[in-house]
Amino acid sequence: MLLLFAAVPPPKPPAVQAQVLEVGTQGLPPAMEAFIQADDWPGLADWFEKASPKVRRQYYEYWLQALNRSQRWARLADACRTLTPQIEGRGKPRLGTYRLYRAQALSQLGRHREAMAAHAENGRLGQPDGYANACVEARLAGDWKALLAHAGTLLARKPGDAEALGWKGEALSHLGRFDEATAVLKQAVQANPKAAYAWNNLGRAALQHKAWADAQAAFDQALKLEPGQMEALFNRGIARFNLKQYAASRDDFKAALALRPGDPVLQENLRQAEKMAAAYPQP
Repeated sequence: MLLLFAAVPPPKPPAVQAQVLEVGTQGLPPAMEAFIQADDWPGLADWFEKASPKVRRQYYEYWLQALNRSQRWARLADACRTLTPQIEGRGKPRLGTYRLYRAQALSQLGRHREAMAAHAENGRLGQPDGYANACVEARLAGDWKALLAHAGTLLARKPGDAEALGWKGEALSHLGRFDEATAVLKQAVQANPKAAYAWNNLGRAALQHKAWADAQAAFDQALKLEPGQMEALFNRGIARFNLKQYAASRDDFKAALALRPGDPVLQENLRQAEKMAAAYPQP
């Protein structure tokens, strides 16, 4: 018996975290040096806002650092966008801190499609983590075609990379290409058996094939690695229900509902599981 409600996708990952670049103070104007020595980055950011465009351009590394440490993401993204043509002129695009900071700021602002494009461009320009960060942002944006493309680029550069395989499998799953997804995700968990999200997606692909036992086994692994995942509990509940393990299914739905109280989908699935567990008690 198949429950009425579809499997829940795994949770989205956190946005790419901003990096902090170390800067020295030798030869700086006294006011700038004082702010840095005092670790007063908001104060330095305010100082730059009152400075001339020439000063901001001359000491842009410190300006961007101050905005970054002050978490002024919108201003940082705008400053980086403005600085890029000023610094690069008519030359070829090149990897610079202004490009790195802009991608990170866009991510922090939740502008994930823009962040994805910025990270991918950084990857093309030589940043080692550029395409991996683009994959993270593609997942946050729910852009599965882009995730498939960026994961493919990573795999072309690093064949057999477990994380890239996991992302490719996830993208294929969301695009409804479940046979391909299953094959890729099996490679992913073989390459890295501790990738909980890959086990989650493998379980979801198995649910689509109505391979209930395979789905349960995959969600078992995901929950063993990261206990208390609402999505994995719910999806395992579906697999167990269809395996006629009604009491175990009920327990999974109950645990999932405790993590998301009041969810009508979880409540209905729990009601069905409780009804079947009462009608067909197991020793």
